[in-house]
Formats: sequence, structure tokens, C-alpha cells
Amino acid sequence: MLYYRHRRNNFTLSEPSVFRRALRPAIGILLALAVLYVSGDWLLKKTGFGNHSRQTAVVLSIEKRAGVLVSVDGKEFVSAQDQMKLYSADRVRTGPNAAAAVRFFDGTVLRLSDQTEITLVTSDQKSDDSVISVHLTDGKVWVFTPMASSYSGSILRSLVAGDLTFQFPAHTDAMISARSATVYSAAGLGIQVDIPHAPIPIIIGEGQQFALPENYNPDEDLYQYRSPLASISAPSAFVEESRSLYSVQKPSVPAGASGSVMIGATDLSVISPINDSTVQTSTVEVKGSVSEKVTGVRINGYLATIAGDRSFTLEVTLPDEDKVTITVEALDAQGNVLETTLRELTRDRKPPAAPTITNPAKNGETYRTQSSEIEISGTAPAGAAAIIVNDYRLQLFKLGDTTWTYLAGTKLQNLQQGTNIFTVTSMNESGVKSEPAVLTIILGEGAEGVIVPAVGASSSTSDIVSEDQLPQNPPLQPGTVRVTGPKEGSEFTSTGSAFLLEGTVMPLANSVWVNGYKLKLYTPGKLFWNYIADPAFGTLKKGVNTYRINVRDAAGYLLDTTTYTVTY
Repeated sequence: MLYYRHRRNNFTLSEPSVFRRALRPAIGILLALAVLYVSGDWLLKKTGFGNHSRQTAVVLSIEKRAGVLVSVDGKEFVSAQDQMKLYSADRVRTGPNAAAAVRFFDGTVLRLSDQTEITLVTSDQKSDDSVISVHLTDGKVWVFTPMASSYSGSILRSLVAGDLTFQFPAHTDAMISARSATVYSAAGLGIQVDIPHAPIPIIIGEGQQFALPENYNPDEDLYQYRSPLASISAPSAFVEESRSLYSVQKPSVPAGASGSVMIGATDLSVISPINDSTVQTSTVEVKGSVSEKVTGVRINGYLATIAGDRSFTLEVTLPDEDKVTITVEALDAQGNVLETTLRELTRDRKPPAAPTITNPAKNGETYRTQSSEIEISGTAPAGAAAIIVNDYRLQLFKLGDTTWTYLAGTKLQNLQQGTNIFTVTSMNESGVKSEPAVLTIILGEGAEGVIVPAVGASSSTSDIVSEDQLPQNPPLQPGTVRVTGPKEGSEFTSTGSAFLLEGTVMPLANSVWVNGYKLKLYTPGKLFWNYIADPAFGTLKKGVNTYRINVRDAAGYLLDTTTYTVTY
């Protein structure tokens, strides 16, 4: 018997197409490649490949080698070497009166002021997104970044100072400290400041300044702490010096060029001030004209407005220096300098004569009164543009007036029970102040009138041996006494035996006291002093020694004071 096996399944009548046979494995291959690409890209980024990243050295430039220290690889601070190379986590510290700068791969420069410390966080040059990051521990720095066209690729430049993070665009020229920034120039919107807990960052544009108080509320409008630069004044000497050393070098002025340096065609003409002229005022008006090619005029870092007739005018406040340079730059639409003109000026900074006090007593005298209101008056020297009493400028006094009057009273809160010291100075049109005239008024019980006459033939501090007998007034000329040895500054570690403590004083000094002792060898008019610190004399002991140096005038008033600490 024959048996037949019957198939019960359904079968197609023709073979499947080649396309359908290849579709399934093709989809699998594509999915596998996609997974491989994503995981590979992630792996390359994690391992530093794919963006061609490399850590670059930061070059340190030293201006005063003795005051610049570096910490490499977390080790102790040691003296720095000029042009040495630094890397991530390395630190730089400047001492008193010292300065240094670090330059990054793209041309960005950070110049450190004295007593400043920074830590280099990142200096990574990449093919796509490069990164520069610095931490400002203390002090202040000047920041310069190059034009955008001078570096290819995007770059993130940031500086952390205290709680704030500053991000710098191209063409930045700014001064940064822990809680403030002054922006002289910056491309785009300006410098971005990220503030903890603030909903949005703050933008500081060109020609603006920002100062954040410590007790700020992050929920309030933080733009209230941003403002235009207080006045159209020349930048500080530190900023000018930084620009000269590390950004755009000031070109030399050829003979007969009247201070004009031609970089392009004659696109800039400066009419005033006249080169090599002498000025007596504290401000000067800069005038000139530009060609159609010029879209901006920058004068000492500030932008002037160009009028419809292509003229410009800007009043510039001059720094308190004898020699002043005014730099006028013509800029194109991209911010490139087309032409630069320099004006070298001399300021007449000779101080005016001191005013005189005639009522209720004379200069140097002490007057006792029981009145809650008293008028102080006197005469003004020729050429005085202002009279200033205890930092208050008399509003009614004008140039040409020969007398002045000041009202002191308890209701005005400029007269109080006890001893009141009034210092009166005159100021000329250049803003230079005279030596002070001093009057002491004691409000309290006692006979009305002069109780201590002015120093003269019959009155002198030369016989006074105790400093407790002299006035304990606030310093009249703070910052004028310096300690220059055995080490300049405010502290020193001695490993030997005796040493000479020495320093300098102002011309008005009449006596110098160290820890209450009047220096016998110092004579009035000398600009230097010295004091022997010796264990044999009892002026130096083991441990920490603190020396307070007081400088006084002929009337015994305190001109300045400073403290010097020696560890022996």
C-alpha cells in the first residue's frame, strides 16, 4: 500500500525578491554602525581625542624679580624666573611694589598688580573649543584679549574671583578685582559676570563699571550696581603701564612729527591740545576730525562721539603726574586701529600756598569753647580755586576770592564734645592741594580762648620727651612714611643679631617716633630716618617684634603712622 504525505502549509508560488532579501541585514548593519559611532564619539571625547586637545604652557613675564613668587605642582612658593613656563594648578604671587604677567597661547594677557595671587586652572588649545581659565585669589589683574580675527576657532576665557565668574570676549581691555570690574573695551555685548543664586548673568559693556557689595540680595536687580565710568578720565597708571608693556606698544614720535604717528592714510587730525604744551588744569579738551573711513575715535581708552561734520571733542581728566601722554586712535568698523596720534603734555603741579586761619584762633593753635556753633575763617592764597576743610569743599568759595568761612556746629555733626581737629587746604585749578593749616577746637568746660599757642620762638616740641603729650589726631598725610630696610614693606624675618630699621618721610616731617621713643639723630627737614634694633639695647627680643613709626609736624600733629613687624 502506498502512503502519501500531504503538506498542509501555505507556500508562495514564486521566490522572494533580491531587495527584500537584502533589506533586513542592511538595516542591522546601519543600526550597528550608528551605535558604534555614538559610543566611539563619546569615548574619543572622554579620552581627549577627536577635538585635537593639548595642554599649552603659560609664559610668565617678570618685571621685578625679587617680588614675584611661583608655586609649581603644589609645592612651596619660590622665586620666579622670567619667561618660565607654567601649567594647570601652578600659582603666581606678587609682593609689594612688584608686578608680573602671564601670556596664553591665543595672546591673552593677565597682568598682576602688586600683592596679587592667581592660580592657573586651564590652558587647553583645541581644534574646536579652546579653554582658558584662571582663579584670582587676591588682588587685582588687568585683562587683555586679542581681536577675534587674530585667533581661529572659538575660545572660552574665564576668571573666577571670589564668588564671581567673569567671561571675556575678544578685544577686552579691563581691570578685575574680587567683586568689581572696569571695562574700557570689549567686543560684542561685553563681559559676562555669573553671580551665585542670581537668575541671570550680568553684562558689563564697554565704558562701564560694576561693583557688587558683599551684602547683596541675588533676587534684586543687580544691574543697579552697574554704572558708566564715573568720569571721562585717563585710566590708572597701572592700566596705562599694562597697555604699554603687553598690548599695543606706543609708537615712537619721529622728529618734527608734532606727536603724530601715521599708521594708515591721513585719516586722523588732532587740533588740540598742542603737543609738548604745559597745562595748569586737571582736564584738557581733545579736538580733531576724521575721514569717512573712520567709524570710531578712542582717546586714552574712551570712545568719543563723531559729529556729522566728522569732528570730535572729548574732555579728558589728566592723571596726577608731571608728564602725561594722550593717545588718540582712529578705528574702522572692525575695531582695527587705522591711525594713532600722541600728545605729550606737561602738568604744572606746583602746590599752592597754604591758607591762613585767623578766627577763632591761628594756624597751629588750640582753642577751647563752650559754644555748640563756631565760625572758622581765614584768608586764601592767590590762585586758589578751592578751599577744603576736612575733605569738605567750601561751596561758596570761588576762584579769585581772598577770604573763606566755614561753620562748625553740633547740629551739623562736624563739631562734637572733646577735641576736634580741622585741617584746611587750598587747591589750584590743576587739583593740586597745598600743605594743610591746622586748628584744634576743644568743645567742653573751661575758659573760652586759646589754650595752646602756635609753635613759635617760645613754643616747640623739641623738649617733649613723651609722645603721650602730643595730639592723637588722625594722620594728616596718610601713606607718606615708608620703611625701606632691612626689607621694604611691612614685615621681616631676622636670623642674625642687630639690624638697622630705616625709612623715608615727607618734607613736612619735624620728628620721628618709634614705639613712643623720639629719634635723637633725626633733624627736621631730613627725608630719611633710622633706628637700631638690637637685643643689647632692649629694642629687639626673641619672637615677634612690632615697631610703630609715627611722624609728626612742627606743631606735634601726627602726619602719618605705619607698623613694621620683625620675627626674630
